[in-house]
Amino acid sequence: MSGIEIKKIDANCTLFVFTNGSLTVAIRHGDIGKEICDALVNSTNKYMNPNGGVDSSIHIKMGQFYTDQVVSIHKAMEENACPVGQARIFIAKFDLKETDVPFVINTVGPIYTEAEKEHVTFMLASCYNSSLTLANIYQLTSIAFPAISCGANRFPPREAARVAIESVRQFSCNIKDVRFVLFDRPVYDAFLREWTKYAQQVNNETHTTNSLLSMTISTEPKPAGRYCVICKEQRLPIDRQLLCSTCSELTRSEIFSRFLARLRIAADISYNELVHECEVLKPILRSYPLFYTPIKTFDANIHKRDNVAEYYLNDYCTKNFHNSKPIAVVGDGNCLYNSLVRLVEAGGTTTLAAGTSALTPVELRARNIVELILNIRVYQAQYQHLSAVLGKFEQYATKEMVRDSTLVSAWDLLSLPTVLNISITCAYPCVNGEKDLEFIVLNNALFIPLVKDNNTSPKSAEGTEASSESIEIKLLFSHSHRPIINASPNNKKKWVPNHFVPLLGLK
Repeated sequence: MSGIEIKKIDANCTLFVFTNGSLTVAIRHGDIGKEICDALVNSTNKYMNPNGGVDSSIHIKMGQFYTDQVVSIHKAMEENACPVGQARIFIAKFDLKETDVPFVINTVGPIYTEAEKEHVTFMLASCYNSSLTLANIYQLTSIAFPAISCGANRFPPREAARVAIESVRQFSCNIKDVRFVLFDRPVYDAFLREWTKYAQQVNNETHTTNSLLSMTISTEPKPAGRYCVICKEQRLPIDRQLLCSTCSELTRSEIFSRFLARLRIAADISYNELVHECEVLKPILRSYPLFYTPIKTFDANIHKRDNVAEYYLNDYCTKNFHNSKPIAVVGDGNCLYNSLVRLVEAGGTTTLAAGTSALTPVELRARNIVELILNIRVYQAQYQHLSAVLGKFEQYATKEMVRDSTLVSAWDLLSLPTVLNISITCAYPCVNGEKDLEFIVLNNALFIPLVKDNNTSPKSAEGTEASSESIEIKLLFSHSHRPIINASPNNKKKWVPNHFVPLLGLK
């Protein structure tokens, strides 16, 4: 798993491919009515009464069967046929051919005014969210959007593109192919710029920001004295212990982005240098305490199900996990850590230092690296029964764990319970059969925090407040696609998970 690959097809089309295979987004200059996909999104009015433009052309393309459905709703509900921000799904044609679009989703975008900017932005997001939710409910895998509200409704294209990006991140779930088909060239250019910026941001977070990537550890001897542990350049005055005045003004998320970057730089030198850097940076964790309380139960009004993960859960997991629901998590190369953050974003809590930014996957990864590397022998002894699926630690730590460009391994799970003072139970689908080593070892595997020498009370990781009772979290080893069941024995490959999904209990 990694970031987003940008593929320029031609002057009128660019693809953004999530390299874990979970999603492809196309930005295309053209006519949405010519797209062949599972659903076209039609931007209409609250009466769903076509008044020209793309709305009328889609009615002409789809034919009388689609129009009759829309008219019946229009006559019955009039101005409530489709309120602003909502969406309605219709069967496109009665007698479908292979080249026909099966569904049309009507939605009504808001009219933009600067005075109501916050409200209309929320309503535009609702258009995208409602449309994607309907597509997920109907188990569709491809959908094409116009630039909702960017025409006569005067929504600024760049801001509209940002709204669309966030909706796709959170609500694409089981949709693997999202297209933005944009008729006006300036709108196309704006959407392309914003998606490019987003992809570059994801990739920079995956491989660290460009400025941090360019950092090198100087071989020139420095004058005697103490230096900031983050920037390594500023000398510390007598009243400062760790950070220079410049670094101390960074936000929490910026601190941990640079923290992780220092670990990556050290890992590029050697494992021993990585261990040393963990020891140097470890005191920073005390300055940023964390208390983690995740949500435990599934609420259909709040949480979005991951339908593919639910398929694995119901068809390939042991029955003790069937009373759980998988919730959708962004598959951008950091899914294990995204899962744990998602459980507090979706209704749980994290207690952070006053005035600091929210908990991020980058912070969790940085904390976990320090915890595991500095206590690796203890973890290896505690989880010796997992050695057959763990592999060589030093190679994993330096080449993969410090980066979010590959599939997270079971190594990460060993120490995360200590970092967050939780226990983690794993559900591993039996796709490859009951003799599959990973299934035997990892299904129902329990990961718990390290304990004190007397084995009676929980040990708190640096910077993590310990509670008297560990919270249990269930994680599913999933995949972005369903397995190929009908492949011939000669061509059938071993199923390998590429996504982590949190499981919530039912009320």
